[in-house]
Amino acid sequence: MSKSRRNKRKNEGIKHHPKSDISKKDKIIAVVVIVLIFIAAALLAVYYSLYKSGLTLF
Repeated sequence: MSKSRRNKRKNEGIKHHPKSDISKKDKIIAVVVIVLIFIAAALLAVYYSLYKSGLTLF
């Protein structure tokens, strides 16, 4: 069997794997949580740098 034919058969086998158990809703929730954590970390970094420079926000 030629190499390209073997690779084609291997790729066809990969396509038929069962889908993951993680639902689309769970993936969306995970992305939203990651974004919120990133935003919170950025806000805390800004607040900390302003606090260190002597400014008070709250």
